This record gives sequence, C-alpha cells and structure tokens, in this order.
Amino acid sequence: MDESKLKILTGAQSLFLRYGFKSITMDDISRELGISKKTLYQYFTDKNDLVNQAVENHLSEEKAFCLELDVTEKDPIAYLLAISNKFSSEEKYINPAVLFELKKYFKEAWDKVEQYRKEFIYEQVLTNLQQGKSKSLYRKELKEKIIALHYVHMIQFMVNPENYYKEERNFNVVHREMMSYHLHGILTEKGLKQLDKLLNQPQ
Repeated sequence: MDESKLKILTGAQSLFLRYGFKSITMDDISRELGISKKTLYQYFTDKNDLVNQAVENHLSEEKAFCLELDVTEKDPIAYLLAISNKFSSEEKYINPAVLFELKKYFKEAWDKVEQYRKEFIYEQVLTNLQQGKSKSLYRKELKEKIIALHYVHMIQFMVNPENYYKEERNFNVVHREMMSYHLHGILTEKGLKQLDKLLNQPQ
C-alpha cells in the first residue's frame, strides 16, 4: 500500500475511534492530519469510502497480529491472554458510541466487521479450543463449534453499547470479564494451574 495512503488510514482510524464515525468530517480529517483535501480525495472518493477502507485496514492489522501469534505462541492459554491484552489496551481509547454509529450509518463497513467475527474469529477460537483439548488444558467434553459460536456472540454483545448501563461502558473491563468467563468455563485443573502460572509470572 502507498505509504501516504497508509498514513491517512491510520490517522483516520484513530480519529474515528476517539470521536465517532458520524461527527468527524473530511474537513476535520484533513485539518487534523495536516494534509490538503485535494490529497485526501486523491485516495478516497468520499467519507464512506474512507470509512470502508479504514475498517478494512483495522481488521487486516488485527488479523495479521493473530496470525503472527499463531506461529510464535504454542500455548493455547497464553495465546488467549495475549489476544486479550492486545485488544483490551486498544479498547481503552475507543468511544463507546463508535461501533453503534458504524452499525447505524455505515452498513457496508459494519458488514465487514460482522463477517470478520463470524468467519475469522470463529475459526481462530475453534482452532484454539482444539489445541487446548489436545494438550489437556481444556475440558475434553467441550463441543468446540458450539463454544466457538458462543464466543463470537459474546463479542457481538460486548461491542453493542445498548447492552450496558452508562457506568459500565468500559470495553476494557467488559472484555477482561468476558475472557475470564470464557477461560474458567473451558479449563481443566491442569489448565487452571497453567493460567495461574501465566498470570503470576514476572512481566
């Protein structure tokens, strides 16, 4: 990808996540990124196009992180903790209304997010469950496909701001609780000991 375009996408992503998709205009993006509107429109036909490509880029970054972790991290529990730490740290900077606005006003981009969850995240969770069972870290009686589907639905619940009271709209806290719920539902005694070891090892 063109370096200038990537810089615009990265900057736009940051602005969208902080201030929302609806309120930020092309003028705002041009001003905040210190580029001319002419330059902006060289790469994007309109705001809708920018939103679509920004979402695609964000999902590509998430996917690349997960795939790299697939190669480097062989412990299924450590893999889940790494994923949780990565996305929880990012979620601290997300305006809770962002995903609601994306769903309401930018259907094409929202559909990309939904497809990513239903396909890529589902397959990642399914593979993790199979690996964990093979190492006796996860309960052998688990129905992997059902649990993987349940995990995807938990994410869909988590990112919908309508599901929380105002004081609970902290994605970082909600995600951490969701991951704790998931792990304690699937771990064996061996897995629980491994989780405790990982959580208490020196950083």
